[in-house]
Amino acid sequence: MAITKKDTVRVMIITKDHRIEGDMHILEGARLSDSLNAKNKDFYAVTEASIFRVEDDRLVASPPFIIVGREAISAIFPMEE
Repeated sequence: MAITKKDTVRVMIITKDHRIEGDMHILEGARLSDSLNAKNKDFYAVTEASIFRVEDDRLVASPPFIIVGREAISAIFPMEE
């Protein structure tokens, strides 16, 4: 089994009710947009996440791993480190 090398990108994801900050893992050398445009992906894995409510910026949870549905995402962008 071949091991796929990945890069880690710190992202902010905005949904209707939440702001999620965490790490997405994309193919080594790929752009974030390439990963997001993959038609066969309905969900994105995010590690080391922090989930905040949009209405009051309150921290809801800090799970080590979550899956975010493509349809739930209003905006996503890389964060400055």
